[in-house]
Amino acid sequence: MPKFMSVSCALRRLVEDANAPVGARVRALRQLAHPPLVLLRRLLVDTDKRTIKVPSRLLAVATLKYAAEVEFRKIKKSKSGGRRQRQESANALGI
Repeated sequence: MPKFMSVSCALRRLVEDANAPVGARVRALRQLAHPPLVLLRRLLVDTDKRTIKVPSRLLAVATLKYAAEVEFRKIKKSKSGGRRQRQESANALGI
């Protein structure tokens, strides 16, 4: 277990903190290269349990990040899937 938390963990905590300033939350979300989809979904989904609404600036950045992350994962999956198909279609002798 590391002594200090990672940078991405600290940024994720700041994004989720409802009492943090909006500007800091937006900057933290922009600095995350590949934010977890669960984090983005929590920001995007409007529930009855949420007492403090998500600011519109943060919501806009989260929407763009979600779309980019879904597209990135589709491309990443298709690149790795094509390699597997080529290897499976080759015969057992490798000729």
